[in-house]
Amino acid sequence: MRPELDTEGAAAPPRANGDLAFQEPWQSRLFATTMAACDAGLIDYDTFRDHLIALVARHESDGPGDYWAAWQDAFEAITLEQGVVGEGELASRATAFAEHT
Repeated sequence: MRPELDTEGAAAPPRANGDLAFQEPWQSRLFATTMAACDAGLIDYDTFRDHLIALVARHESDGPGDYWAAWQDAFEAITLEQGVVGEGELASRATAFAEHT
């Protein structure tokens, strides 16, 4: 079952005219990858959401917040924490993901 996304607050994804708003292709790929991992039961969305809220706050305290950078940090943290990938595999997958345009 697809998790219910927040519509307000720190965990709410940016929207434009009610639709999710992505400024770069990697953001939509990251979102889709996260939702697929949740759907497959690889990660727990509520735990991911808790990480996301904390990381949005941290990004905002460092200056203008970058929601999708916080989302990426949360996704990387939870995949490591829940044993979906190891450190080395995460690094190689992140590189491959970044190189895909």
